[in-house]
Amino acid sequence: MSTNSPITRVASVLRIPEAFVVELVEAGVVELGADEVHFEHTVERVRISWCLREDLGVNLAGIEVALHLLSIIDRDRRHFSRRP
Repeated sequence: MSTNSPITRVASVLRIPEAFVVELVEAGVVELGADEVHFEHTVERVRISWCLREDLGVNLAGIEVALHLLSIIDRDRRHFSRRP
């Protein structure tokens, strides 16, 4: 893998194996974008995924469900914080 690839960057920032990031990308759990905001969002999703796998033993399907639920919670939190 190229040292400048997004996968390498994410793995390096989090100090985790590139193979784990590749697994998440191939499964469609995370997407690697070009801009810096998307990159930071991806790093956070990969960090959460790594913690779920390493600390709790959650499999890939469970990680996907957990990230989906977290995105719903985040969306609802933003929605309700804008209400008068």
